[in-house]
Amino acid sequence: MATYFKNVASFEDLKSQFRELARANHPDAGGDPEIMKAINQEFDTLFPIWRHRFNQTAAEQNTETADSTRAHFYTQNGWAGSRYELNRTTKEVAALVRAYVKETYPTFKFSVRYSSASMCSEVHTEMVEAPVEPYKTFDELTEDEVLEVWSKAGRNSWVKSDILDDKTMQDLREAYSEHKFLKVYTEYVEAVIKDVEREVNTYRYDDSDGMIDYFSCNFYYFGCKLSDKFKVVQKTARIKNQANEVKTTSGEQETAQELPESVEAEDYDIQKTEHTKTHETIWTVKVIRKLSREEYLKVAEMMKQIGGYYSRYVHAFVFKEDPTERLVAA
Repeated sequence: MATYFKNVASFEDLKSQFRELARANHPDAGGDPEIMKAINQEFDTLFPIWRHRFNQTAAEQNTETADSTRAHFYTQNGWAGSRYELNRTTKEVAALVRAYVKETYPTFKFSVRYSSASMCSEVHTEMVEAPVEPYKTFDELTEDEVLEVWSKAGRNSWVKSDILDDKTMQDLREAYSEHKFLKVYTEYVEAVIKDVEREVNTYRYDDSDGMIDYFSCNFYYFGCKLSDKFKVVQKTARIKNQANEVKTTSGEQETAQELPESVEAEDYDIQKTEHTKTHETIWTVKVIRKLSREEYLKVAEMMKQIGGYYSRYVHAFVFKEDPTERLVAA
């Protein structure tokens, strides 16, 4: 049951209610960030359902997304990221984002570029490599995600049916396996992509108004996507992943391969690496799923009890010994 969207009567009514709720609760207007987050979550859940109902009778299919509707509303009302600076160039923004993804997601590989023209500039971000499969299998989709896939498939004439029966589900399953456009990200990969998009947008300013053909922004950004050359690569943190020359007592040189190990435990990404200052072996632990503040405090206390501490430098909990068994036990 929805908490914030009351008695929605139509697709347009849903969007209208969102605009009213955003005006009243967005942090830029003095609202509570947690309430705005909950509003966005409800909007994201209801949007594909009401759009599907609209498209069943509409003469022209609607292709909006919750994100595009949200972005259109924000640009109409003016918006600036928390790190926006008037004199910062797009090249500098790309460099900052590149450094962020390299430090925050060492087991991933991203392409971060910028392009400039006489009237505009743009930042481009693509995920090139990941240590996990990026998409859910069809059987892993939620009911809302199945409806979203069905809507997309219908718009592209891959699955034409007004009833989601067994035959349609089978056709939908086949279409999902064949067409990349229908794929749904896993929660982990989607969280990484959303975080990269959030980071880029902290440097943006946008006060455009498409209704009067007026555009005012420091650069354009259309989100993070998977590269056409994307591949799954089981790799470890690239903090120290190169051969080092070590002199022996005889004066000869030997090559020491620093290849950190990677272990996956439920809900955690555990990496064996090297401390950048002391060069001692350490293990870093990142929580994969999103946590509420209350959950984070409990996790932080648990990490402390089993011998870890939080490092702002690596954005992870650090251990001097492999914590896998202790984490499983905890």
